[in-house]
Amino acid sequence: MRYVIIGTGGAGVSAVEAIREYDQESEIIMISNEDVLPYSACLLLYYLLDENKRDTVFWKGKDFYDRMNVTPILGNNVKKIQPESKKIIVGDESIDYDKLFIAAGGSVDLPSIKGVDKNGIFTLKTLSDTDNIHKWLKTQEVENVIVLGGGFIGLDAAEGLKKHDVNVTIVEMLNRVLPHMLDREMSALVKDILQNNGVEVRVENTITEILGDQRVKSIELSDNTVLDADMLLIATGVKPNLEIVKNCGIKTNSGIIVNEYLETNMPDVYAAGDIVESLDVITGKQAPILLWANALIQGTNAGYNMVGRKMKYYGSINQTIIKVFGTPVISDGIYEGEEIKLFKNDIYKKIYFKDSTIVGYLLINTMQNAGAYHSLMISKRNISKYKNLILNDKFNIGMIEIEAALLQEIF
Repeated sequence: MRYVIIGTGGAGVSAVEAIREYDQESEIIMISNEDVLPYSACLLLYYLLDENKRDTVFWKGKDFYDRMNVTPILGNNVKKIQPESKKIIVGDESIDYDKLFIAAGGSVDLPSIKGVDKNGIFTLKTLSDTDNIHKWLKTQEVENVIVLGGGFIGLDAAEGLKKHDVNVTIVEMLNRVLPHMLDREMSALVKDILQNNGVEVRVENTITEILGDQRVKSIELSDNTVLDADMLLIATGVKPNLEIVKNCGIKTNSGIIVNEYLETNMPDVYAAGDIVESLDVITGKQAPILLWANALIQGTNAGYNMVGRKMKYYGSINQTIIKVFGTPVISDGIYEGEEIKLFKNDIYKKIYFKDSTIVGYLLINTMQNAGAYHSLMISKRNISKYKNLILNDKFNIGMIEIEAALLQEIF
């Protein structure tokens, strides 16, 4: 048996570990277009903050390939997938497979801006991106940095760059930072945190032109403002790398279409991670949900399924947990419907309901009861009797569980 894994990110690594739980002997080949050990993109911020922490990104250790008895093929692109003959083309080599797992991830969705090909323009998606940022900061005179995009990657980048004693400005096209995580009221609180830490924020704006000769010198905004810029970091979102499955018969929409066992429409071909569509368990809609935790679970389930240990994947959770200059910010589910909130002592909680069930919650500067809210949301428990208590510091899920147990005993 030969397993071929395309991608060495969270989904690919988790699939390998799951396979090796039940199959220690079969051949596993891992393929990546990056010539580097498996690393966690979530840890790139720590490396950006401190160049001496580069090795911390290698979350599975430097002996992963040897320990898992994996043959790596690194620094090579998959040119073609041929499901009918169960082959893939990597460089000039044809590789046969018995089971194929596609976890090729996503890449930065670069905007079409005049001058975007100049030197001094970066993204923060890969380890080499972060290497290049450090090199630029060390070899160039950098005073002013623009971050295009106010999502969580943009905020991570802004914080990491601010530690290098430069002026940082975030430019966001929509009307708030973290627009896909937070409502306007909670986003305004995060904007205050950024500004209190020296990061300028410009919303409802975008870059229309990047100015300079060979390298970026300034940028022009849609409101005609011109800002000095010795460096530009683009963080405008991520798109699935669907080019890898183009014209090979594997069905796609906004991502690769998979069933509950992470199988594609082609026999013995599985997929997971940022490249797939999955069911959002709250909205009931299919879409790519490009979050690390979902990729890990999908990869594990796919690995089990590839060795014949049937395990369903029931859907993804749109939960994001970040820190903004040390302040925890949690977004889970959707922010629609009836809301209740508690803003007290620099702690901010907001919960959204539909039909007396939690459909989303937002927390800033606290993580208290996040697990309870998440559990109640996923289980779709009716908590109409607890709405007045749920934001209280003394609330815990045990209140509901004890009552349910007592009722079951009585009836």
